[in-house]
Amino acid sequence: MRLFKVSFVGLFLIGVLACSDSHQQADPNFIPQNTNKTFSETNSPVVLVDEAHNNFLTANGRYRPFAQVLESDGYTVKSNKSRFSLNNLNSADIIVIANALDKSRRDWSPPYTEALTNDEVSNVKKWVLDGGSLFLVADHTPFPKVIENLASGFGFEFSNGHVGNAIFHAENKTLGEHVITFARETEQSLFIPAALVELTESAVRSNRIKQVITFGGSAFKTPPEATSLLTLGEGAVSVIPEVPFQMNADTPRVPMNGWSQGAVLEVGKGRVAVFAEGMMFSSQLDTKTGKKYGLASKGAEQNERFLLNIMRWLAGAI
Repeated sequence: MRLFKVSFVGLFLIGVLACSDSHQQADPNFIPQNTNKTFSETNSPVVLVDEAHNNFLTANGRYRPFAQVLESDGYTVKSNKSRFSLNNLNSADIIVIANALDKSRRDWSPPYTEALTNDEVSNVKKWVLDGGSLFLVADHTPFPKVIENLASGFGFEFSNGHVGNAIFHAENKTLGEHVITFARETEQSLFIPAALVELTESAVRSNRIKQVITFGGSAFKTPPEATSLLTLGEGAVSVIPEVPFQMNADTPRVPMNGWSQGAVLEVGKGRVAVFAEGMMFSSQLDTKTGKKYGLASKGAEQNERFLLNIMRWLAGAI
């Protein structure tokens, strides 16, 4: 696949922008492209966005544009303020855990502990097996390490490092073939009446994803039964510092060819989507430079459609 050429300095700056730049905020002027709602008030899936685990990305913070895209399609977006029990999980159709951190962290230095307790992981796994849907985002180090018990519980093995920006294309198959990337609603939809299922060929083509861009992050190996949607190619590496952002020429670099930055899995009665980069699903503004990153970036024009299709798959609508 074709990667942006990112120097050591460039990679460091990407990492700083992603997580430690005080000038970074949700784009206050973001407006979703989507204008056609899949769901109405009578069939709106409830999406619970986690805020109970020191999350760097929240529905009312840096992931506000993410929530706006979901709301544009008719989802009911709520914030989760408590530890995961079966009771609060059962109040949602989809849960989103984006860049959780271990409790009360104030810097990026190790050691790292789990963001979710083992009891919480057990509750989430049971809830998914019984039919719930999980959207998990773990960006660059240290985010993969602190959700390791949850990710490994579903068979995903993360590299706890920094991976450079990447472009994924349908034409070279780095963008995987799946109903998400070539979406056609089905009569088995949980939410859409059969009368609305029939799509014209032009409508089907409009849902086809040809290119997706990521903005750094990490990478992971998928379990055999998962489908990788974003597969890194030759030349991709993970830079793995002992302390995030503290990198030099001797910092280990591990080839990531064949590893994934986005994958989906059906398990039991439920569904799981895992992504190793968060900016691709948001629009964020550097208030110091005025530059926007994420959904508003050049080349990322289909990232929003990609997000909508992922959510529709998690909701059982495709």
